[in-house]
Amino acid sequence: MPLQTFSTDTLRSALGNNPQELAQFIEGHVNRVANGRIRDLHVVYSEDRIVLQGRSRTYHAKQLAHQAVLDLTDGHPLLANQIVVT
Repeated sequence: MPLQTFSTDTLRSALGNNPQELAQFIEGHVNRVANGRIRDLHVVYSEDRIVLQGRSRTYHAKQLAHQAVLDLTDGHPLLANQIVVT
């Protein structure tokens, strides 16, 4: 099943302008794509950036999470991946 891509404007219009709802939506998408491999996943969404936080055992899972957000947001320019690989 191909991933559906959204621009951040499309996400805002579909989910409203509530940053917490957008963060939860992105977090759920990352969890599905990374197959639960990111522990303590938390997404912070603001008008100008998206921050991924959590822990992973592999760099591959970290990359999956990063790519999931890029695919979902049509390449959001300010994505900070603060997932720690342990």
